[in-house]
Amino acid sequence: MGPSPSRVVEAFPAIGLDGLDAAVALRDRVDVKYVIPLEAFAELAGRLLATHAALEIGGRRAFAYHSRYFDTPELRAFRDHIQQRRRRYKCRSREYLDTGAYAFEVKLKGLRGRTVKHRMAYDGHELSDAAIGFLRDCLDQAYGRPPDAGLRPALDVAYTRVTLAAPALGERVTCDFDLSFTGPGGAQGRLDPGMVIVESKSARGDARADRVLRRLGHRPQPACSKYCLGVALTRPVAGNPLRPLLRRHFVAVTR
Repeated sequence: MGPSPSRVVEAFPAIGLDGLDAAVALRDRVDVKYVIPLEAFAELAGRLLATHAALEIGGRRAFAYHSRYFDTPELRAFRDHIQQRRRRYKCRSREYLDTGAYAFEVKLKGLRGRTVKHRMAYDGHELSDAAIGFLRDCLDQAYGRPPDAGLRPALDVAYTRVTLAAPALGERVTCDFDLSFTGPGGAQGRLDPGMVIVESKSARGDARADRVLRRLGHRPQPACSKYCLGVALTRPVAGNPLRPLLRRHFVAVTR
């Protein structure tokens, strides 16, 4: 097993949150996701050392997150993503465990596969009237449609993240590890501890990290959102295209 991502990013210069948001906020971007071994992330990081910096806040470079995703009882958002429908969205609350801060986020799919993220300050994991109103405004402006009725908690996701950013290139790379899922019925699953989920975020979807990973022989994983992976791992779903990926790199946990 390769070195922990927390150790890998120690070699990078630091960038603070203000610098990250000012230079590479990337609220409108192209996301490309990979599931790779720890050793491959260490090799990727070595090739980004000259251009990237590591996000550092309060002396920390690895940050723990807890996200709760909301969906309909029929899993409309999950199915829209699996089927790659053009006008689709996800909504979630996110807790930053190191600080106790919360946010409510809406991720929309824009033109040409772009991801557009909207965020508001929040105060917990419950789906409040304020969150529904924020979601309604985002969907009305983007798609001219209301939120789906009956939204409820559909999945909890916990993980640790390190972030590399290249302000001069307008690019970011996140690496998620120690990833675990919990469904509303208590079913659980996790990512193999020898693997990580790496996501490049750039204006055109061809970041330096993408080019390096291609040269190392790694290919993007389509429809590889943590939400879709977690739903498919913690409950039976018909016509699941993520099944081969789940069999290789994820483990369902029986209780």
